[in-house]
Amino acid sequence: MNTLRIVFLGTGAAVPSRDRSLPSIALQVDGRILLFDAGEGAQHRMVEAGLSPVRVEAVFITHLHGDHVFGLPGLLQTMAMMGRRSPLRIYGPPGLEGFVRAALELSSRNPRNPGFRVELFLGDRLRHESHGYTVESFPVEHSPGSMGYIFRERDKPGKVDLERLRELGLAPGPYLRLLKEGRPARVGGRLIRPEDVVGPARRGRIMVYTGDTLPSRRVVEAARGADVLIHDATFTHDLAEEAHKKGHATAREAAEVAAEAGVSMLVLTHISARYRDPAPLYREACNVFPFTLVAYDHMVLAIKPR
Repeated sequence: MNTLRIVFLGTGAAVPSRDRSLPSIALQVDGRILLFDAGEGAQHRMVEAGLSPVRVEAVFITHLHGDHVFGLPGLLQTMAMMGRRSPLRIYGPPGLEGFVRAALELSSRNPRNPGFRVELFLGDRLRHESHGYTVESFPVEHSPGSMGYIFRERDKPGKVDLERLRELGLAPGPYLRLLKEGRPARVGGRLIRPEDVVGPARRGRIMVYTGDTLPSRRVVEAARGADVLIHDATFTHDLAEEAHKKGHATAREAAEVAAEAGVSMLVLTHISARYRDPAPLYREACNVFPFTLVAYDHMVLAIKPR
């Protein structure tokens, strides 16, 4: 299966702190990069992490608050200056178009690279499909139009049972490709069915990113069975009232969502600057859901095949 790595470029909330930059997550799928949110300085944090902005295939914006989008103009300028020629796909709420167009027009783009262009896909139900995976949006409860995203890798064919092949008196050959694709193959006058020698399909990996959100049923359903759920956890639960007024979840609530959704791992992000030490958030979540991490800037998390 493909290499799948999550690089947390910015894990803070609202304003940057000495320890945390503003929200941005890079998902590496082999040589391609999918970027989720673009807080201020996102392109600089990519360079610090050894990631080339030119390799970003698509950008997915969860909502239009400045800490999630103000890094886009700089990212586009950097791509243009680095000679990017392939179009960049940007997904997000409808109001994003005016922001991106203004940034491009007011900065006069980059006369040295007029061929670089941006393709915008806007709305409340978005889908990106490419190279064996999809990214789909789902609504969350924060500001109007806010959404999260589900990355879903396509299921892979099952493994060939070599012992079963030998029992049937067969040798590996080109026909196995047909069987892995779920089609029968005729070998030496015998019809071999996929279920005779191929195991069950291997489920593709799933990552869910909520962006900013209150705990909600929609997130539970979107994250059902995910390998990794990256969830807003701006405050500890003693500040639940303040969190809810601002449209955020607490660490405990994020853990409750993860437990109900049956995910394999929960990663807390969008951490308020008041928490220089994230231990209270970690303890609170682990009391509910033990398989929890608190993200930090430049943390790298590999999602292993099941």
